Amino acid sequence: MIEHHLQPERVTPDDGAHYFVGYYDKQPWSDDGSKLLAHRTSFCDRFPSANDPCELGYIDLETKVFHPVATTRAWNYQQGAHLQWITIAGTACLLFNDRTDENTIIARAVDLSGNEIRRYPVPVYAVSKDRTFALTLDFARLTRLRPEYGYPGLTDPHSSEPSPSTTGISRLDLETGAITQLVSIHDFARHDDLPEHTPHQHINHIMINPSGTRACVLHRFDRPDGILASRLFTFDTTTGTDRRLLMSGMVSHYDWRDNQTLLAWAGKRALLGTGTEKPTPKQRAMTLARKTLKPVYYALGKPRILMNKIMKDSYLLIPDQNDAPTTPFAQGELTCDGHCTYLHDGSTPPQWVLTDGYPDMKSRQPLYLWDTHKDQGTEIGRFHTPRELDAELRVDLHPRFSQDGSTICIDSAMNGSRAIYTLDIAPITETSKS
Repeated sequence: MIEHHLQPERVTPDDGAHYFVGYYDKQPWSDDGSKLLAHRTSFCDRFPSANDPCELGYIDLETKVFHPVATTRAWNYQQGAHLQWITIAGTACLLFNDRTDENTIIARAVDLSGNEIRRYPVPVYAVSKDRTFALTLDFARLTRLRPEYGYPGLTDPHSSEPSPSTTGISRLDLETGAITQLVSIHDFARHDDLPEHTPHQHINHIMINPSGTRACVLHRFDRPDGILASRLFTFDTTTGTDRRLLMSGMVSHYDWRDNQTLLAWAGKRALLGTGTEKPTPKQRAMTLARKTLKPVYYALGKPRILMNKIMKDSYLLIPDQNDAPTTPFAQGELTCDGHCTYLHDGSTPPQWVLTDGYPDMKSRQPLYLWDTHKDQGTEIGRFHTPRELDAELRVDLHPRFSQDGSTICIDSAMNGSRAIYTLDIAPITETSKS
């Protein structure tokens, strides 16, 4: 791994407020590259309540001025309000989730003057690249089972059902507002031999492939032994059919490399067994050790050697096929979980992958740029994060490429408050061309 640390530039005002973009799967730059989407809050030391507002707007990247456009009461620190760009009748708009006075989560599209252009009766999660449709999920269930990704104040109406058949993933037509349920949680549960009453099932992290034809999602649940299991599925975005189980065990973050392949931090975790079959003595011992030592693991800054060397988690290229063989990615180099994302610049396969890592024992978060053509990585930064901003308050870097690939942006609290920074990566990417 090459070390070439780049200088971050803070692009949000130092005005006492806190700024962040949100999740790594959203493109925050406007089409012309002049504006960057941002959330602005007045606090960062507690989780938001259902009544806490968050300002939404954009940063003028020339003047570094934040322009507020709207306010939402449906947000969290990990994914914000799923704020993203959308164009309606030729007008650039902000699309985001909000909460009505009746405590219903909806989505709104407003122009840059704050005028509401369209309102949708359901929230959005992932939007297709051509911005014609969105996929959404049950935020109430997500709030109950993974609160840092949900919206406070929601009640799960299916809390007594392990795998409800009336809730799951729905498709929203962004032109007509038509809503179609595609896949239920029960559909995922019944895909194979998952026990009928496996508790606490939920779905998260929907991501649509570049052509908009298929999407991936995590189906998660607590095993009988208390271990959280993850299963990576894909499905047809029009019908919800042709469901494929790509990976079972542990799956964390991922991105579509192309329409047929995903890059994911994952592992089958054979040492822990399946959770549904009688474990071997070794598997029982490893399961007990994992549960017992998990607090220590977090206290030590999630040391990479435990998950990568012992549990065998790693970055894998996973074909969009049932139980297809996987290919190691950046083996022995990128050895910790991170938020990986490709720069889709027309090269085949895409040349650049951006990813980060969790804080080390010195509370520093690493940032990496990987050249897939040379099979070579560069650590481009390592940034301090306050220890008190952890767990549901954590400030992940969530790195993202600009549309032209010359710049990246990160969320960081390196100077004590949440802020957005950009880094010019041309010194590395241009050198690679020579």
